Amino acid sequence: MNAVSPRRLPRGQQAIAVLWPSFVVAIAATGLFFSAFNPRDLVPFNLDLDISPLAAYSIGFFIFWLFGILCGYGTLYFTLANARVIDPGDG
Repeated sequence: MNAVSPRRLPRGQQAIAVLWPSFVVAIAATGLFFSAFNPRDLVPFNLDLDISPLAAYSIGFFIFWLFGILCGYGTLYFTLANARVIDPGDG
């Protein structure tokens, strides 16, 4: 059986392996976070920022997605760095 080296995975496949799960996690995290906290209550130091709730939800979603991307990329990096390459001639 021929094994594909994990270091030779196409970049597109690596990107989708990181972006898609982090997108789904960002959806869930945004829903859970903003069901507990009102965006207007999150403004620090009582600043008067003119940001609509939709803009706050969008900013929060992209922050959660960024955290998910960073975690997913770290997992992918360490997985590929420590993966063993199976040589078909060893068997």
